[in-house]
Order: sequence, then structure tokens, then C-alpha cells
Amino acid sequence: VQRVVHESCPNDGKKHVLIEWATFPSGRRDDYRSYRVHRAHEWLAMSPEEVADSEEASNHPTSIHAFYRAYNPYVDIKFVVLHRPFLETIAYGRDWDGGPEIHSNIIRGFMLVLRRFLDTHLFDLITGRRLWSLVCVDRITAKNYDGEKELAEARGRVLNQLAEFLGWPSGDCEHCFDHWKGSRKNPIRVLGKKNVPILMEHMEWLEGVWPPPGEEGIAEQLCEM
Repeated sequence: VQRVVHESCPNDGKKHVLIEWATFPSGRRDDYRSYRVHRAHEWLAMSPEEVADSEEASNHPTSIHAFYRAYNPYVDIKFVVLHRPFLETIAYGRDWDGGPEIHSNIIRGFMLVLRRFLDTHLFDLITGRRLWSLVCVDRITAKNYDGEKELAEARGRVLNQLAEFLGWPSGDCEHCFDHWKGSRKNPIRVLGKKNVPILMEHMEWLEGVWPPPGEEGIAEQLCEM
């Protein structure tokens, strides 16, 4: 761990920021890329609870608990919890795992894995500061606002809250969303009438599990399910 930290963040008087952004569960079972951890075949027949309780899911691609314990003494770790509306999430990977229903079971299993971690790691063990902060994708997506001005103001509030959480300078960020591409697809149309009622039941199951609660008094952290 110390070698990785030394190579990633040399003691050169500068501040270094490492961002781990890859999604998980990642990689189809036949994915040829070496950096993708293959999905477990057993998940296809499991309930979300069974997926979450499996050793494979707890360590896919690594144990988030073990990662935090190992690196926390040497670096300042902060988690940004990015929530995307559920139907949009499933629609994006509708052809994964044999179809939307099974894909939803696996995704909900990982939502449960994450929620268990977040509930037991609200504050950093060393600094005592909040360890994670919630960002709702629907709060920065153009299709949810009437005009550019309203959208820019909403994005500005989200960025300021995120900067405060990370301990970074806040202010105008004219180009922060230059490469942001919000989906304009209708997830219900993508998923099809046959699958939507099943997924609506899955959303009821998620109540109290996901999305995790935001900080009190911050409207931008009241995520759309």
C-alpha cells in the first residue's frame, strides 16, 4: 500500500488527486479486457440479497471495506456517491445479464452492498469528517430544467457543495460540463412495456435501501428514484 501511494503521490510538494471512476459490477463474463473483473455466473439465479451476501460481490472488483482500511492511514479518502435514476440505469444495460429483470436483480444486489458500507462509514475514522457525499444525476441533467439559466444555477449549487465536501476552492466553473452528455432517451420506451411493471416492483423493494439519504437541508441531494 505504501509503495502504491509513494508512486502515485510522490513527495514533491504538490497535492495529488487520484479518482477511481470505473463502474461495478463491470465486465461481461466474456470480456477480453484484463482490467475488467468478470461477473459471476451464479448471480444470474440469485436474489439481490443473495448477490449482496456472496463473497464474489463483496470483492468485486475489490472489497471496499478492505480498501478503506488499507489506504485510509496514508491518504485522505472521500467517496462521491453518484446516483442515477433507477430505470435509466437498467435501461442503459438492458441487454446485460440476460435481460432487464435479472440485470436489475444484480444491480440491486450491489446497491445493497454499497448501502451497507455507507451506513457503517458515515464519518472518517481519523479526521472525523463526513466520508461520503451524494450527487444526484437528475439534479445536473438538462432535461429536468426549463432553461439554461435554471440548469446552470442548479449545477453551480451541486458543484459548490461538492467542492466544500472535498475541501477544494469553490467558484464559477465555466467548462465543468463541456463534455457532459445527459441521456435524452425515454427509459420506459427502451425497456419495453413487458419489463416496466416488474421494474416498478423492484423500485418498491429499493425503498429505504437506495438512494442513500443526503445531508439534511440540501435539496440537491433529494434524488429521484
